[in-house]
Amino acid sequence: MSLPDFHVSEPYTLGIELELQVVNPPGFDLSQDSSALIALIGESVSGGEVKHDITESMLEIATGVCHDIHQASSQFSAIRQAVLEAASRQHVQICGGGTHPFQKWQRQEVCDNERYLRTLEQFGYLIQQATVFGQHVHVGCSNGDDAIYLLHGLSRYVPHLIALNAASPYLQGTDSKFSSSRLNVFSAFPDMGPMPWVTNWSEFEGLFRRLSYTDTVDSIKDIHWDIRPSPQFGTVEVRVMDTPLTLAHAVNIAGLIQAIASWLLETRPFKHQERDYLLYKFNRFQACRYGLAGVLTDVHTGEQCPIADAIQRLLETVAPWAETLQASSAIEALARQVKQGHSEADRMRKFIADGGSLITLVEKHCEIWAA
Repeated sequence: MSLPDFHVSEPYTLGIELELQVVNPPGFDLSQDSSALIALIGESVSGGEVKHDITESMLEIATGVCHDIHQASSQFSAIRQAVLEAASRQHVQICGGGTHPFQKWQRQEVCDNERYLRTLEQFGYLIQQATVFGQHVHVGCSNGDDAIYLLHGLSRYVPHLIALNAASPYLQGTDSKFSSSRLNVFSAFPDMGPMPWVTNWSEFEGLFRRLSYTDTVDSIKDIHWDIRPSPQFGTVEVRVMDTPLTLAHAVNIAGLIQAIASWLLETRPFKHQERDYLLYKFNRFQACRYGLAGVLTDVHTGEQCPIADAIQRLLETVAPWAETLQASSAIEALARQVKQGHSEADRMRKFIADGGSLITLVEKHCEIWAA
């Protein structure tokens, strides 16, 4: 299959996708009711959409094309209201978080969708294990070469984004010891991690042709790199974040990514090279394992610094671009989070340490989502 031409998008426009948990009270295990919810809601909702993901316990909500985080927030608020009303009628509840703390992957039902069923045939049980929940953010680009530059630039901040959104410490009923265990679930898939090195859009087209000739992929949707170009939308899509517990945090992260994109493309601060990725997986691991307390190593100098300090410097760097994009509130909220030094994963562990159970933890997450 040929790669579609890169759709010209207005630079820095946003699209946000969130994979949500559908749970059954009073036990608060994952439900298998996403199809029933979508039937009640309809797919199109106030500028966005509600749709299936891989398994029946996953519900994906997405904004339309937004110019700023305030437009995205307004769309998400309307979608959330529609989802909550349908969930009430279906006697289920909704929450965020990167993993459900105690669901068993063996019980997950793959959606009756041709693409997902084909993927199940290809990957077997790995697809059921992929019942984990992430946030994806699309940023508009005016051409393919800009998209490749932006992809490489954003890749430098993958650990920062993972740490800020870390919300999956519990997995299959156990404390994983990771702040974000979600990304580990995908490690067995052959197309995870960074995109293979290319320097421009023409080289990317050649890379995609070689992949498609092998029958490995049918479309760009069959490639699940941490960050990927989406030519049909004219965007770069960042895919490493856990779904947060609140819409506000999801919108703030999108605002940060939008500001980073503007800074990168307007100032071109880096001359990207393949060597930049030498320690990519090591730094990514630090963020998944330790969250804000992780340590980043500079691939060129060997210098190390706490992820929290690196995030603070990044926020200061992009603040002027955020102001232009009307996203200053997002930068300020994330700066407060870093100063406090706590991720959602940390708060989940504190809830359990204070005597809560995994069941009541999910119940609390549902209350937070509906608040």
